[in-house]
Amino acid sequence: MALSKEGLLGKLKELGIAQETIGHALSPTCEVHSENLKGSKFERFVGKGQAKNLFFKVPSGGGKLKNRLFLVCALVETAVDNKLLSARLGIKASAPLRLAGDDVFDKVLQVPKGSVTPFCLANPAADEVTLLLDQKFNACEKLLFHPMQSDFTTALAPDQLRSFLEKVAPTRHIYVDFATDAEIPLPEEGGGSVAPAATEPKKDTKPKAEPKPKAAASTKEEKPKEKKEQMFAPDDMFTIKASWEETAYASAHKAWSEKK
Repeated sequence: MALSKEGLLGKLKELGIAQETIGHALSPTCEVHSENLKGSKFERFVGKGQAKNLFFKVPSGGGKLKNRLFLVCALVETAVDNKLLSARLGIKASAPLRLAGDDVFDKVLQVPKGSVTPFCLANPAADEVTLLLDQKFNACEKLLFHPMQSDFTTALAPDQLRSFLEKVAPTRHIYVDFATDAEIPLPEEGGGSVAPAATEPKKDTKPKAEPKPKAAASTKEEKPKEKKEQMFAPDDMFTIKASWEETAYASAHKAWSEKK
């Protein structure tokens, strides 16, 4: 059963969370809300803690997060780019976040249009909604939210809002810096721990081959090679021989011829 204003304020009291709530005219938009807070005790928080809310659904073609529901709650002055937010969540660029249809809005959040706040996560029907909260909330003195209907405003300190969400949706809310493009880790669908950030690249576990040891220097002393003397033919083989007439044979032959 959906919480009413009285049911929500009773739950805050039950959780030990002190709050302050005032009534005013219906305020379905931030502009009208600002006007209706003029002259009230909450006027000083306008522009310093006033929130806007966007209810998104991931299209069926959005990838692993298809059909997931996201409620974005941010300061009025914080820019929320649904395409950039989609990329940070890992949703396909061809099917970025889109505002949820009226049928989903009524069935899940179960509050009138213009009355959406983080308090909606206390409704049982919203148990599959992931809340993305503006990180800048933590620097505010007070945060202003409608308590399930837009003709009232409830003021809580940032730590009181955190305490409330830790009780009603401990694994379904996360604070986001909407000014960056860093990846946003999310809880698994239906609760569970926050998904880890991108894992480190796997290290090569294959053992590296050990370098072969260099051959040890030889301890043997190398003997110097003996120089072989070049052998030449005897000198007399290269001596120019005398002519026939100068030889002893020629003289003997001449003497023998004269005796005849």
